[in-house]
Amino acid sequence: MSPGLLKYDGSLDSPRLFLIDTFGFIFRAYHARARTSAVPMRTGTGIPTEATFIFNNMLRKLRRTYNPQYIAAIFESEGVTLREQSFKDYKANRTAMPPDLAQQIPYVERLLEAMRVPMLRYPGFEADDVIGTIARRAVEAGAEVVIVSSDKDMLQLVTDKVSMLNPAKDDLWYDPAKVKEAMGVEPARIADLLALKGDAVDNIPGAPGIGDKGAQELIARFGAVETVLERAAEVPRKMYRESLLANRDQVLLSKQLATIEVDVPIEFSLASVAACEPDNAALRQIYKELEFHSALRELGSVEDGKPRDYETLAGGEAAREWMAGIPKDARVAMALDRDAVGLSWRQGEARSIPLSQVEALRGLLEDPARAKVACDAKAALLQLADLNVEARGFTDDAMLYAFLLDSDPAGCSLEDLALRHFDLRIGPSAAERADRALELAEKLRPQVEARGLWDLYRTIDLPLAPVLARMERTGITVDANELSRLSRIMEEALAQLTSDIHALAGRPFNIASPQQLGKVLFEEMMLPAPQRYGKGKTISTAADVLEELAGEHEIVRKALEYRQLSKLKGTYVDALPALIRPSTGRLHTSFNQAGAATGRLSSSNPNLQNIPIRTDLGREIRAAFVPREGWNLVVADYSQIELRLLAHYSHDPVFVEAFRTGQDIHTRTAAEVFGVFPEMVNGELRRRAKAVNFGIVYGISSFGLAGQLGISRAEADAYIKKYFARHPGVRQFIENAILRVRETGMAKTLFGRERAVPDILSRNPNARHFAERVAVNSPLQGTAADLIKLAMIRIDHALCERGFRSAMLLQVHDELVFEAPPEETEELTQLVKREMENVHPLEAPLLVETGVGANWRDAK
Repeated sequence: MSPGLLKYDGSLDSPRLFLIDTFGFIFRAYHARARTSAVPMRTGTGIPTEATFIFNNMLRKLRRTYNPQYIAAIFESEGVTLREQSFKDYKANRTAMPPDLAQQIPYVERLLEAMRVPMLRYPGFEADDVIGTIARRAVEAGAEVVIVSSDKDMLQLVTDKVSMLNPAKDDLWYDPAKVKEAMGVEPARIADLLALKGDAVDNIPGAPGIGDKGAQELIARFGAVETVLERAAEVPRKMYRESLLANRDQVLLSKQLATIEVDVPIEFSLASVAACEPDNAALRQIYKELEFHSALRELGSVEDGKPRDYETLAGGEAAREWMAGIPKDARVAMALDRDAVGLSWRQGEARSIPLSQVEALRGLLEDPARAKVACDAKAALLQLADLNVEARGFTDDAMLYAFLLDSDPAGCSLEDLALRHFDLRIGPSAAERADRALELAEKLRPQVEARGLWDLYRTIDLPLAPVLARMERTGITVDANELSRLSRIMEEALAQLTSDIHALAGRPFNIASPQQLGKVLFEEMMLPAPQRYGKGKTISTAADVLEELAGEHEIVRKALEYRQLSKLKGTYVDALPALIRPSTGRLHTSFNQAGAATGRLSSSNPNLQNIPIRTDLGREIRAAFVPREGWNLVVADYSQIELRLLAHYSHDPVFVEAFRTGQDIHTRTAAEVFGVFPEMVNGELRRRAKAVNFGIVYGISSFGLAGQLGISRAEADAYIKKYFARHPGVRQFIENAILRVRETGMAKTLFGRERAVPDILSRNPNARHFAERVAVNSPLQGTAADLIKLAMIRIDHALCERGFRSAMLLQVHDELVFEAPPEETEELTQLVKREMENVHPLEAPLLVETGVGANWRDAK
């Protein structure tokens, strides 16, 4: 094989033909993702996309990296093949194609058609034989051939002119030497190897009792299978010898089945598979349908043909003159870049005004009567505040419109929305960005109104933007000295854990490496291995996998502890001091209104939502969050809000009564489920009841509850049955929630926020069960998110109206954090509790627990 074929630089003399084993690749891509991810890939309309996505990425990379001169995608044909005529059980072990994979095949074909890759299928012949025949003929015609496949059977076709490329293994190339290294035999002996050891995937029987090593040894000594059988009496190992003598015909049949034909009667010419330029318009349409946003971005933009009038107004007088022509009732879109403010009031016309002339814009920007448009109003408010401009009057936010319509956190930026809706890649110009924001808002606003989402936008999402902007600008003080002390303690704890884990393993290794940890646990210590794989086909060491083993294995418990401690140290303790803004001496997290499909707020730089509150270390990290000197931190937290919402939605009389009378819901559940008097409920029984209560909210199965509580599945099943017998309203709510989503495809909150749940009708049981959990949980979690947002808006209004110096600093899940001077602390606490508890009437009253302290931990 020429060295250039392995690392092609475009200088080969011989033309090259790439032959794609299409179905083989698609099947392996689909099942590999199924093993490593519990959440299926779907579009907003429910189209499954796992295999199509991986195949598309492979094909794009193939064309980009190797620039094929000739290329073809080979498909399996319909009808009975020659091998099936010879052996009726051939491939009998293969299961039927999963329905959600079959649904993707037409999209793969459309992708190939749009990429102008010829698709070849020949009735009666398997793809392997077609590939083998085309490869032989292409070589005879003077070409070099690259087979793109993950199938080891294909390795028998490798020669000095035919190589194999496996995209699933980081573009691993096989030449004859690599095949010998990987398989233990030369390419010409692959069929002999399979004939002896068999192949469970294709149901090739082989010789019973002879595996990889035995087959390799026999081939090394005797050569071809026919010779092995002729000299079977010379085989020293009795089990091998007897198997060969007893199964001669089966072994010969196995070689026949394993041998790829290279001379099947098909019509083929190299010229028919010459590479062509893709049809980008067709690709763009497919990518939009399948929501492949990154691939869509790579295609670039297309001109829409509309005239665009963009200009920079260098002076304040020119800016004022242009703004004077804007009608008083016009909505003015705005966007900022590093150097200018962009304004647009009619599509196709926009102006950039340098930041140095922002004073000329103050009257317009600060006038609450002048309607304004943005794509992310909160970001615009913050950027203008940095210029000492207090903007008011935002009425339209294209980002919030898009998120209300799609609940897609990944596709709400101005760039993504312009690409998705207009096939345009916008530039950094403030004028263009303002123009596109206006165009998007005018397109999306009618859709929001038509979907019945306008009240939600008007009363919650839009008025929350300035509240969050104020919180971000205020920030919170972090005690860097306290974090430094914690870092030293954690460093010592990690060192001790490392020593303990190495001692238990019997050798040192990198505990942070999933691959090395998996090898120690599952290969060296022989712990029960899960049927799940991570990257590179290594056994998964994900948290849920290890947690199932932690109860019985000390090394697993310590590995989990090491992982959590290391993450907390790196993500928070060591990282937070670097995020303190020098100009304020405070930490300023960013809140994202379009960051979670449930409607919950997310935060970044840092992400404060993930600080654990139920561990000692998590609480210690919170101790570093402090108020300004001489002030207090005030914390207000909704108590069991999702369970109270479950009572409200279910109208379950027992549940509702428990909350109305102020009973401890977990104690009451423990008494009901475990059949004891409430006075007899101890801490362990209450813990189990708590797991049941919250497990019901999150759609936990008896298997999941058993693992969480360390009990048998039968016992967990009994707990759940007793719970539902006592709370039939809850069961009815769950059934109705799933039924509604099946009928509409949408889960809704109390305020009308929608979340698409396309997999609710999936024929894939894992996908469907996950969707059913989403159908039940989304109304609860989404409503809880809406309630706290509404409370934040009202509290912020009250603080401003009454002239409080106190400030709202953080929102983390169901919790709000404030800082207050001593003279306002009590009044603030009462105000916050009152507003949060009375934010919206529910059958089960809301309860807010408040606390005051010198830091976040002690205020709980």
